[in-house]
Amino acid sequence: MEETIRRIETNIDRKKVQSLCKKIIKKCSFKSNSDLSNVTELASWLYIYGYIDEAIAVCDLLKDMEFTGNYSLWDKADYTMCLKARILREQGQLTERDELIGKVNEHRHPELYGNSVNWYRDTLNKNINSDSGINTKAGWLLTKFMYAVRYKEAGGHPIPDEEFEKDISELIDVLKEFK
Repeated sequence: MEETIRRIETNIDRKKVQSLCKKIIKKCSFKSNSDLSNVTELASWLYIYGYIDEAIAVCDLLKDMEFTGNYSLWDKADYTMCLKARILREQGQLTERDELIGKVNEHRHPELYGNSVNWYRDTLNKNINSDSGINTKAGWLLTKFMYAVRYKEAGGHPIPDEEFEKDISELIDVLKEFK
């Protein structure tokens, strides 16, 4: 893992990427929600900035993580599998994509998705549009991006795929502006 992160840190001169690489190199436990959040954020920023091979490499850091019943930790592996599945779909590699989504959906509960529709459409947008500062805004934008990727790629969500795709595209455009 350290070799992958150091290579990214050396080759990609983006403030957010650099900061996350430093945090991951300093400490990364697969039993820490905070540490795994750094991995998922790094994969997201790499994808947003267009560093696709590097995003895949970071997603692969969690590919062998097994579900232990702890959804707080599993959500990180779930997200990285969905992000990689998105990349694979965009590259036309549908068989590998479908295998990842199959693994993701083994631990999903679509009957609960409806509980998050208002949160996604209303609460996230209120938080994004609040006057709480640029770093907080970037955090909420990234949260919305990650949620949209997770649920668009895994399928079965009451929010239509077209809405997720539109949001993802718009969020990438906005997030690219953050250095």
